[in-house]
Amino acid sequence: MSEIIRLVNVVKMLDEGRRVINGMNLSIQEKERVAVCGAPGSGKGALMRLIGGMEPPSAGKVFVLGQAVHEMDADKAAVFRNRNIGIVHREPGLMERLNIFENVLLPLAIQGIPLSQRKQAVKEQLKTLGISHIAHAYPAQLSAYETRIVSIARALINQPKILLLYEVMAGLSERDTEQSTGVINAIFRYGNYTVLTFSVNTNNGLHMDKTILLNHGKIQEDRS
Repeated sequence: MSEIIRLVNVVKMLDEGRRVINGMNLSIQEKERVAVCGAPGSGKGALMRLIGGMEPPSAGKVFVLGQAVHEMDADKAAVFRNRNIGIVHREPGLMERLNIFENVLLPLAIQGIPLSQRKQAVKEQLKTLGISHIAHAYPAQLSAYETRIVSIARALINQPKILLLYEVMAGLSERDTEQSTGVINAIFRYGNYTVLTFSVNTNNGLHMDKTILLNHGKIQEDRS
């Protein structure tokens, strides 16, 4: 396996001067599944945004797929992210005025993929995740479980090399959590993704290769 994500002496400062990432060095290998855990304020969200190129570091270097993400401007980072990284946030952020088919199709439209190819890709993705029956529903009509699976479908539609999953079980019932866990573990099993999950909970039922514990922006423990 080859290295796919590398952070070198990365610092992320907030406007008020607090360090949310404090001199972090991190190496993630291709197809590795890593759980990043820590209490609120430990730096999980900041780390995800740095890897995804959503925010620049205050100092240090961030390399993803061999690219210097820390040197990219916002537009270049957005293009790179849309092509290579699938992200599922705690709040799915579906567009209420679009139906589910249109929501999942959106990243392909941004890339300029021809309409016929977009539609076929979305049909296949919804079928794979077992949610074809809600293709023409709208976000307000979905259950919490359905909303989460739709957000995963949208993250996967570009066939990304990297998946970043932030608190994907938060707010779900026990039954919905069990169903979501099954779907995500199947994605892990049959997909060729490098995966980082970000969660308070270190025992969420997902099949991970290792767990990293964060504390005040530093890696406190690496349970490889």
